[in-house]
Amino acid sequence: MDARRRTQSKLVIYVIALIIAASTTAYHSASALSVGSASTCLRSSSRCTTNIALSSSSSSSIIQNQFHRRSIIPRNINQFSPSLQKFPSNVDKKCHNQMPGCTALSSTTMLHSHADIAVRLDQPVLSPGHLQIDTKTIWKSVLTLVASDVGKTACVAFIMALFLALITKSSLKVKPKFKSVIQAFSHCTKLVQGQIVKFKDRFQANDDGVPMDFVGDDADSEEEWGICTLASKKQLGRSKFMQYDFNLPKADNVLNLALGQKATLCCLDENDNVAKRDYFLFSPRKKKGQFSIVAAMDGSEDYDVKVKRGEGDFTNVLSSELDIGDEVALQPGPRTLSYKGEYLPVTDMVYIASGSGIAAVLDQVKAVLPSGSSSVKSVSVIWTNEREEDFDVALSSLEDEYFKYSTKLAVSCVVTDDERSLDENEEIDEAVPSFTPGTMAVIAGPKYFTAEAKALLIGYGYPERCICVLP
Repeated sequence: MDARRRTQSKLVIYVIALIIAASTTAYHSASALSVGSASTCLRSSSRCTTNIALSSSSSSSIIQNQFHRRSIIPRNINQFSPSLQKFPSNVDKKCHNQMPGCTALSSTTMLHSHADIAVRLDQPVLSPGHLQIDTKTIWKSVLTLVASDVGKTACVAFIMALFLALITKSSLKVKPKFKSVIQAFSHCTKLVQGQIVKFKDRFQANDDGVPMDFVGDDADSEEEWGICTLASKKQLGRSKFMQYDFNLPKADNVLNLALGQKATLCCLDENDNVAKRDYFLFSPRKKKGQFSIVAAMDGSEDYDVKVKRGEGDFTNVLSSELDIGDEVALQPGPRTLSYKGEYLPVTDMVYIASGSGIAAVLDQVKAVLPSGSSSVKSVSVIWTNEREEDFDVALSSLEDEYFKYSTKLAVSCVVTDDERSLDENEEIDEAVPSFTPGTMAVIAGPKYFTAEAKALLIGYGYPERCICVLP
């Protein structure tokens, strides 16, 4: 908030500086445009100086001549010629002829000789009648200035400064009052957008693609493998997780995996040891030509995974040894989703995930939420992380599903100090729904988390047979 206020203050100062610069330019332009409305001239019948007069003429040539002549007032007023005390009539007539609307001053309004004082302080140089201002002329000059490019620039700069000042002030007083209103409006807008997307999904053509072929090394081999190629890898937001994209052999190939089934990847490490690992897909299972997985960059989720002697660590190979374009062996992995409870049909799903375990949960949520796709009527997702930044992995995807199925889906994202003590977290305690017949719970994440989460659900009264732990 402090950084935002400093940015707004700097912007306001910048706009004010722009206004001052524009106003200065406007002032000089106004002097050239409207100076004829109040010009004065000093003429002398004997020294080529003119009488002091007010002119209402707009003739630019006469105005320019008057302002380019120097008017020198000597220290001793007596140095002026006696003719300065009284203007001859021919000079007045000449003034009328040269400058229409110019009225010569009478001798009573002229400077009088008073020692070395140049101007009498107790008597005006100009008569009161000449001090009257023509309001119409002033308004005409102002409108001319406003209509100019400089005036327009100054007006725009002023409006911008006023708007920013109001926004800055309202952020302290108005915004707290209407924050809930703004949030409610944004929420309603997203709900409408979600319903539109949900409506469009019903009419999208389902092109399942061509299932990828897997072949064995020889006729007697029980394992069948295929080949995929590492296409790209990128960090997911501010999280510690990396997304890896692999290309399938053909553009229309799909991995024909079941719900909750993993994909097994295998390759050789730098020491020619076989490295193998199972992953849940982070991309849709029916995506053509490509699939994606998610893994922690620091290997924090695999510290309790034991690597056998003579085998390679696939997590390390994936993060540090594989380059774009390298080939990796691929085959369908184990099926992990199963329900052993006696309460059928399953009407309520409770998902508890941590870290990259959200990949498996997100795939299942998308599968059971659409109307008519399953017997499930409500879905609760509880996603925990020790770092708030790690929610960047799939928070936007969960939000998209929520705004499409807001009456069916509940999502809770909880930051935990220690995922090994979930029973002490009040937010998790409030988010976990009570068990009812027909409820199935699914847990996904690192081994230390799944063991803790299972114990938590059992303590809440969930039967063990109704809990499925995704390895």
